[in-house]
Amino acid sequence: MKYCAFLPVFGAAVLTAGSSTCAAKTSDNASFETGVAPTPKNFPHHRPEDMEEMFQQARELGKFAIFIYQWSQPDLVDVARQMIERSKKSGLTPVVAISPTVLGGARNEYDAPASVREKVKEPLSFQNDKVHLPYIETVLELAKLKPPYLCLATEINFLAFKDIKEYLTFGHVYKKLYPEIKKISPGTKVFVSFQWDFFQVMARDEPDRIKEHGKLIEVFRPELDLVAFTSYPADHVSSVDDILANYYSDLRQHVPKSEEVMFMEIGWPTTGKGSNESQRAFIERLPELMKDVRPELVAWSLLHDVKVEALGELASTGLIAADATKKPGYEAFKKLARE
Repeated sequence: MKYCAFLPVFGAAVLTAGSSTCAAKTSDNASFETGVAPTPKNFPHHRPEDMEEMFQQARELGKFAIFIYQWSQPDLVDVARQMIERSKKSGLTPVVAISPTVLGGARNEYDAPASVREKVKEPLSFQNDKVHLPYIETVLELAKLKPPYLCLATEINFLAFKDIKEYLTFGHVYKKLYPEIKKISPGTKVFVSFQWDFFQVMARDEPDRIKEHGKLIEVFRPELDLVAFTSYPADHVSSVDDILANYYSDLRQHVPKSEEVMFMEIGWPTTGKGSNESQRAFIERLPELMKDVRPELVAWSLLHDVKVEALGELASTGLIAADATKKPGYEAFKKLARE
């Protein structure tokens, strides 16, 4: 299952996305900015020069730099500061995210720092001050960095599948935290991300409850400056051609056109159910698939493949192999960015 990469760059977890000067355009002139997660080659044994090359390659593929940190990462604020500075120097717009849930499995357990786990017995709950107050403290430290975008949870709808009461509790904490972030950094766009493929699974299994599914997003409104999604459809279709034309436009059943949409992570693996050619084919279909969505940003999940066991096949969604061999998808996404 998915999903965001957990990369110890400069001693912490980080996931980034890169830059381009143009938006990708569809045949009917709909457009979106592109980005990529510029993970370094040779990860996790990368060198400083690999990092420099990473940013250079990322500039060819998008405009935004997306940094995702696990809440349990001890020095995430310091590393976020470094990455924000480096992205700005590289001409990239940073998007900072904190993931309060674990990376692997069903992504429905909290990934709290050791200092929290030492004080609180399982199960962890945001109903407990000893759990949610440290989270709030970390988020506000990130807000002091004044990032243009700040995501307070990634693929948070997975939490609802396990415990809807806990999901509502997290939403309550989020909504109380939102104005505090705005006091510190009024210009920061604040939001959470949702895993889109599982909205499609729910629609398939419960076609009469589409409206109810949208309540998972409604929990966070009106304190959502944009609605962000992740998508890894290879787990849910047999081929790229089997992705229905309305696969992504269906999200407009839950998100009005007046609201900004971002695909914070999108990817297709080149191992297991995927291949180099199917990854390229998926990228080439993106303008068609997104033309009725009109997202502000479509960011590819990884630049280089990574060795992160929790990601499974999705560790191979990179546009470049770990040994620096460029896949066909690299040129396809580069062309998308240029167009």
